[in-house]
Amino acid sequence: MRNLRVEIPRKLFHIGATLVLFIPLYVCGNIGVAVVSFLMLVVLLPVAYFKLKNPVTAVFWKAIEKLERKENLEILPGKQAFALAGGMLVSSVLFDEETLAVCIVSTAVYDGVATIFGLLFGRHKFPWGKSFEGTAGGVFFNTVFLIPFLPLNWAFIVSVFTAVVENLASWRRWYLDDNFLIPVAVGFFVQLLQVPAQLPQPFQPFC
Repeated sequence: MRNLRVEIPRKLFHIGATLVLFIPLYVCGNIGVAVVSFLMLVVLLPVAYFKLKNPVTAVFWKAIEKLERKENLEILPGKQAFALAGGMLVSSVLFDEETLAVCIVSTAVYDGVATIFGLLFGRHKFPWGKSFEGTAGGVFFNTVFLIPFLPLNWAFIVSVFTAVVENLASWRRWYLDDNFLIPVAVGFFVQLLQVPAQLPQPFQPFC
């Protein structure tokens, strides 16, 4: 069983840090999210890959020390965060602001809540390791958080689709990591089905 002292703070940080992407979306639309994601990959990925430790990178390594899984420390510290940055960069290039907002919410809320609920309440496991309780909790809270952006029926449908994607994902390959797959897959789902997404007035981009 995964360490609750690491996983729960890690997922709470994931939820908060991903939802913070609404700030650049609010300020400059897709380009703001693209710039933040690109800078994360260009600046922090080399720091993690080459394990560059100095006073400038101390904050990054402090966060890694507190939040990263042990198996990732040996492979690539911050691996899931970089997969997320890649997924958001692709989504910000391919999709409009309304769709990108749905991608951000689904990646932040479903993934974070499903893991927390699974760790705390998961009793009925699927063959691939996920739990019914985690999946149900993720779908419920993701639906609630999507209501400002989608009609209720579509919020539920998108949340169920997100659950399917997350259950099919694998952390063993960056392009199969749920942090990359969820925003990209949800974006295509919303666009192809012409889901009536909208941005609440406070989130209309300034740029």
